[in-house]
Amino acid sequence: MTFTHRAAIALSLLLLTAGCLGGVPADSPESETATQTPPPTTEPRSLITDSASPTERSPPGPTPGEQTRPESTFEGTAGWSEQPDPDKAVHVENRWNQSVEIRIRVVREATNETVYDETETFEPGADRDVYNLADADPDGIESFRVTATARNVTESVTIETHECHGNAYVEITENGELYPYYAIC
Repeated sequence: MTFTHRAAIALSLLLLTAGCLGGVPADSPESETATQTPPPTTEPRSLITDSASPTERSPPGPTPGEQTRPESTFEGTAGWSEQPDPDKAVHVENRWNQSVEIRIRVVREATNETVYDETETFEPGADRDVYNLADADPDGIESFRVTATARNVTESVTIETHECHGNAYVEITENGELYPYYAIC
């Protein structure tokens, strides 16, 4: 056997036995830092139960590692509050090194009404809002489809006038590709 083969075997054995070379596993009873994992619950996590009176209702605490929103946003049985927020911008950014003609069309999905339809040329580095859903005077929470056409490609995203939805973005990437997306919490 050559030196290279012996070194590879020794390294493999060292790696295989690294966990067995001593010490006490963290989950063993002998360990001072033993941790216990609680058994999984069979009940679904619900913010409100039918048996609780309105004064007794409160959201459950977070599990370790879980991120939560402030308690003031919890409402009803849906978990998160269902508050309308029509202030949603349609934002266009041209990150490409060439001018691009982009058509933006915004359609109210409930009625198929076009509330915005414009075609503009965006110079390299352009970065601005072109429309705001509040201008459509939405009635509560509504869905709007934002369709963008540029460079013979059409793409769309749908956003809602819901507090958890953010703005719609239409981006021309550094490679000249059309990329619409939206933010959500």
